[in-house]
Amino acid sequence: MVRRMQAARGRLGLSYAALGERAGVDASQVSRICRGEYATFSDSVVRICTVLGERLRSGDAEPLPALPAARRTDAAWAKLERSVRSAWDETPAGAERLAKVIAAVGEIGRR
Repeated sequence: MVRRMQAARGRLGLSYAALGERAGVDASQVSRICRGEYATFSDSVVRICTVLGERLRSGDAEPLPALPAARRTDAAWAKLERSVRSAWDETPAGAERLAKVIAAVGEIGRR
């Protein structure tokens, strides 16, 4: 993914600042993301990829760090991951929608 982002940024002739302005992301964060310093498809990653015309793929992100064993089981985590992957249409817009749904569910669970 990082190579694709770098290549697209080069093709478009965008500096980190120009890309950040178009994506609504701070230039320092654009620089960090374009160097591969991200763990998940955050809103910023999705917006940068959208500006670059790059489609996110389920295999692009590194897996999230495991939760402490007291908070999960490997089977439960695997089931959750399968569910999220099956719900995602592998587009930046789909990732953003799914992230919002999951965040909303998390808010309900904290009430």
